Amino acid sequence: MRTNQLFIEFKTELLKIKDKKKFEKAYYEKLRKCLKAGKFIAFELLFNASVDFNLFIDIKKIPDRFNIISKLLLNCTDKVSTGYHTSALGEIIDILRFCKKYHLLEKQLSVLEKKTLKNLKKDTLFLANLNDLFGKVSNSFILYIYNVIPQDLYNYFITSPISFFPDRDELVHYIKNIFFDQYTIYGLSVRNLSTIDDFIKVFKENYPFEENQLKNQEELLIVKGKELIEFNVTYKYRMFYYDTEEEHEHHEIKKHLISPSNIMKNLYKILMKRNYNFYSLSMVLLGGLGPQGLGFTYSTPKGEVIEICSDQKESEAIIIKYKQYLKRKFMLKLEKELENFRIDEKVKYKIIKFLSEILNQKELINYYKKDPLIKKIKTFLEQLEEFQEGHIIELQELINKISKAISIILKRIKLRDQFITRMDLIVKDKIKAEEVAKLTSLKGKSHYDVLRERFFFQNIVNRFYEIYKNNKKENDNQV
Repeated sequence: MRTNQLFIEFKTELLKIKDKKKFEKAYYEKLRKCLKAGKFIAFELLFNASVDFNLFIDIKKIPDRFNIISKLLLNCTDKVSTGYHTSALGEIIDILRFCKKYHLLEKQLSVLEKKTLKNLKKDTLFLANLNDLFGKVSNSFILYIYNVIPQDLYNYFITSPISFFPDRDELVHYIKNIFFDQYTIYGLSVRNLSTIDDFIKVFKENYPFEENQLKNQEELLIVKGKELIEFNVTYKYRMFYYDTEEEHEHHEIKKHLISPSNIMKNLYKILMKRNYNFYSLSMVLLGGLGPQGLGFTYSTPKGEVIEICSDQKESEAIIIKYKQYLKRKFMLKLEKELENFRIDEKVKYKIIKFLSEILNQKELINYYKKDPLIKKIKTFLEQLEEFQEGHIIELQELINKISKAISIILKRIKLRDQFITRMDLIVKDKIKAEEVAKLTSLKGKSHYDVLRERFFFQNIVNRFYEIYKNNKKENDNQV
């Protein structure tokens, strides 16, 4: 049933109830049904309709909401556990955002929970990540993430272990130490390459610098020298194979393109503990995860070096920026290119005049507007006397030349050039190294989204591991 139909059906049923107490009970039951079915838009419509019903909503009156939310989240976990539906990790984030928006996780806190919360608020990275992902979070929300989700995860995996992991210790080891070191999400491949300390050690071997370059223990002076350097690094990583149910260690060489100025400018912050940021480190030129072996690396607050790029099957998974121009600059460049193609002066003048009239002064012309632009030019030229019947071939040749001219103007900026430009902007203080991850994306999901969501799930998995260890210790003591 479609969302609107479900909402209309529920609203129609509710309007038939005249008794206030029965109406209220039925209303919360309808909300429960929407939530249980994962019909979040229908829930939202019904929630907002409370104004029409003259009802002040008390979210605590929705029956069984905590169990329902747990089941929704575990359903996503079940998809992820197969190894083929990692995008369901994003669904978990979406469900939690929905819960926060409608205060579905709010409750009275016990004395023990308040004590736990007091200690939790000392974990600045944990809280920074929650606020980054969900906005300002409530105490109930914090405790739900810390206590309930890891416990549900423990109950799910330990009571119903996955078939290809009959051994619980192996299963927990895989979840804790392997899964988030090598996976694909939103069409983007992710890999944990090394520790940041190891990365900086190799960087220093290729670009020596002295520790006394620290200024006031807070800022590193930028070393004068090469703007960019390249060097190879051999990495070891573990990979689990579902078909053989085995884990193997692999070795791989990657060639990094690095801006020493960027590293030196941000080295203190990159190495600093308790710093919730993801700094751009390098571009991988050879052996990377993406098309043509390219990739990007970032540091994490946990001291890791993470490479992110696109799935090999997604030829356009890395969104490559195209050149774009305001009308005036575009027109000047087009006129010059039309001259290069030796297009008749009169025709050239008419094309330029036509475009001047139809293009907005503040409009940005980019590669994606090329085809609509060519279509308009073709329609215009077909109306000219020069290209009436018998001149179809000449018209097509002209259109081809115009198309090539526009392509030259709006051509792609190579990925390497983008990286170099960004590094230059960092050195010139135009952008920050921690902002670069937000500039590369696929279908609305940036590298920054991947990094911060990964950090979130790492925290949950670490808590899950604590629960597992504590329960195992208790069981061993009882034997």
